[in-house]
Amino acid sequence: MITSFDHVAITVKDFEKTIDWYIKNLGFSIQRSSENKERGTKMAFLETRGKVMLEIFGFIDPNKVVEGPILKNEETGMKHIAFNVEKLDELCQKLKNAGVEFVSLSPTSMRIKDLNGILIELRGTQ
Repeated sequence: MITSFDHVAITVKDFEKTIDWYIKNLGFSIQRSSENKERGTKMAFLETRGKVMLEIFGFIDPNKVVEGPILKNEETGMKHIAFNVEKLDELCQKLKNAGVEFVSLSPTSMRIKDLNGILIELRGTQ
């Protein structure tokens, strides 16, 4: 089952200002960042004390409508909660049998929704 907390993802309107705020006010640093020009999105993982804790998620052009299975550019706030899990395949089957709503599934992670529609990412650990 769940082995540890991984991160919380937050979708923001102003990517650069948000990152600057977390760095200046809460002592975070950028662990890694990337852009997906095809989708029009960008993200940065912020860490403190060597642990990744926040994923800041934004848009290259905040005025352009970008939609996908898990995001819309007009939505801000918590994007998802992520947990590391053991035996991802077994947990996946258990959740399918329970009728849990799946948003996405890959060999290394799955995204599901809880009863309130909150997106949860479950990441396999080796």
